[in-house]
This record gives sequence, C-alpha cells and structure tokens, in this order.
Amino acid sequence: MAASRFAAPDIARERLAPPALVAGLALGIVLTLVLLFNPASFLRRIQHSHTPAVDLYFVKAAARHTHSDAIMLLLARREIDAGHDLAALRVLAPLMPHAAGHAYRQRLRWLTYRDLLGVNYRYPKGSARRARNEHALRLLIGQLRHGAGPQVLRALAREAVAIHDGGAAVAIYRGLARHDRAHRAALYALAANAADGLDHPREAARLDFAAQRYAATRTAEARYFLAALQILQGHNDVAMAAAEGGRHLAGLGRDPAILRRMIALARAANRPHTAARYARRLLGMT
Repeated sequence: MAASRFAAPDIARERLAPPALVAGLALGIVLTLVLLFNPASFLRRIQHSHTPAVDLYFVKAAARHTHSDAIMLLLARREIDAGHDLAALRVLAPLMPHAAGHAYRQRLRWLTYRDLLGVNYRYPKGSARRARNEHALRLLIGQLRHGAGPQVLRALAREAVAIHDGGAAVAIYRGLARHDRAHRAALYALAANAADGLDHPREAARLDFAAQRYAATRTAEARYFLAALQILQGHNDVAMAAAEGGRHLAGLGRDPAILRRMIALARAANRPHTAARYARRLLGMT
C-alpha cells in the first residue's frame, strides 16, 4: 500500500536531555523546596536516601545555605561515603576551632561518632562504604577514649571489637582493669578475647593469666587458666602452653582435671619428667 502524500514526514525527535538528568533535576527542585520550607524534613529525606552521588551534590548545596551542625555532619558523612576523607576533615575543621576548647571539640566528635555508628550496619558487610565508615569510626574511638568514664569506655571497647579494632579494645580494657578492682578479672578476660581476635595468642594468654590472678573464685580461676592454655594450644604453641601452665598452676595444682590437662600438655611438649611429676601428684591425691 502506497504511503499517503498527506502523511507527516518521519523525522526523529531530538531529546533535549537524558531521562536520568531530568529525574535528577526534578529531585533537586523537590529537595530545594523542602530545604527552603522545612530543613528538618530535608535532613530526614537525605539521611534515608539511597542515591549517594545525588545526596552529596544536594547536601553541599544545603551546607552553603544552611550552616547548621546537623547539615555539616551529614555532609562530612557523605564525603566519607564517597571516599573523600580529606574533604570530610575540611568540613569538620570549622566546627572544631581551637579556641572553643577541648570539651566542645569532644562534643562534635561524639556527634560525628554517633552519626557514623547509626548508619554503619546499614552498609553491606565487606562493602567499600562500610570499610570507609569503620575507618572513620576507628579514628574517632582513638580520640574519644581520652577522658571518658568507665561506662563510656566499655561501650567504645565493645564497638572497637565490632569494627575489628582489637588494638583499641585491648588498650581500653587494660586501662579499665588497672582502675577497677571489682571487675579486674573480667576486664582482663575481655582484653584477652580482643587480643586473640588480633591473632596475638601469647598476649591473649598473658591477659587470661592476669584474669586468673584476680579471679574471685577457684572456679573462675580455673576457667581463665584453661582459657589461656587453650589459646596457646589452638595456635600450636604447645611448648609455651606447658611452660606457662606450670608457672601459673599455683593453687590449681590440687585439681585432678587440671593435673590431667597438664600431664597431657607436658607429654605433647616432649617433657616426660614434668609429666611424671604431675602424674605422681595426681596419684598422691587418690
């Protein structure tokens, strides 16, 4: 069938802009209006958004017009999300003037810490965004430790373990143990767990032996002693386990289960004379 001579010519229409750009501009207009008329709503929308590149653009625009701490902290977080650590520091620097004093700077660090912690577990485990966020958290934990009270330090230590900063956790628990006689054994045991997570078995064993020394009951003493031996054995350091076990045996030397463990350790470490001595002690108890 022949085409009608009155048909409109087949002319391709030119696109004025890509759809993604149009959508971005529309979102920008909406967010700008929200910012102008309701800054609190703007913050909520951006904080729960899943378009980080667009977020960063509009949060920067918001920061130019609304100089609130909340906006600046959000901008710092978005810069961290984008991998711009130096940019994040530049954003935070004006909020921490040296003239304002240590207390004010610590308050801002706490605000930043809580903000980053609040979003950390929303990021997929192993993702680049979570890694950057946790790096920033580790830096902040190092700064917030100083001058903090015992309860705050415990919370920081727990979070340090959660974000794989075992070194900070060990240091915090050690410091707490030195000043908290009532909970000293438990704190040394927590430090031992953190050190073991760092793959430092000998340090972890030393900390468990320290927990043993301050244990309030014989049952707790035996538990920490055996935990230290298990860490060393688990890392195939049998000779060290046998030697340190003998050094820290103390009042546990009359516990049949402990003696049997020490006999097995001494034999595994090729120390037959030591194993025979423990065996004679065990026989003398029957």
